[in-house]
Amino acid sequence: MKKYGFGLAVLIMSIIVTFISYPYLPEQIAVHWNYKGVPDDFDHKSFGLFLFPGIMFVLYLLTIVLPKIDPKKSNFQRFQGPYFRIMNGILFFLFLVQLVQITSGLGIVNPKYVVPELVGILFIFIGNLSPKFKPNYFVGIRTPWTLANEEVWKKTHRFGGKVFVITGLLQLLVPFVPAAIQAALVFSIIIICLILIVVSSYYFFIKL
Repeated sequence: MKKYGFGLAVLIMSIIVTFISYPYLPEQIAVHWNYKGVPDDFDHKSFGLFLFPGIMFVLYLLTIVLPKIDPKKSNFQRFQGPYFRIMNGILFFLFLVQLVQITSGLGIVNPKYVVPELVGILFIFIGNLSPKFKPNYFVGIRTPWTLANEEVWKKTHRFGGKVFVITGLLQLLVPFVPAAIQAALVFSIIIICLILIVVSSYYFFIKL
């Protein structure tokens, strides 16, 4: 059970923070912000405040279940450490985004300056762990070519890890560019990242 402990602790913290902050937040809280950091979608706090804990609960359950149902389940034993680090890292990222949502609702934090930084750190975190992933159907870069050949999987994840780190570093710069181009910049960075990774997996496959 130790391997599930960190994720469970983060989930419990998320629930505690939710109940503590509930009385202090306005009836309507933001659940989405535009590129200027201005809220453009609201929900009643009885739903919006429990959104992230709900997502985290589902992810925590998936962390437990996925290694048991994957057709390549034996491979999970080969990268058990990186698997739990990546799933726990995403859980912690969601918890931090929830804190941004709460502090934004209290008028303390502007998500425009915080969320891109969190996303950038998440990309860098995933990029560093990516080369350690072993073939499976749920975690990692899953294209027809990576799933067809383990050598292609290895090369794609080594290359993809570097692309993710560079993408993350570029994301860290987003709050410092003019607000009018932030959304386009983020979209462009992510699309280029995905294209590079997919094309690389095909390239490594045809070069076998």
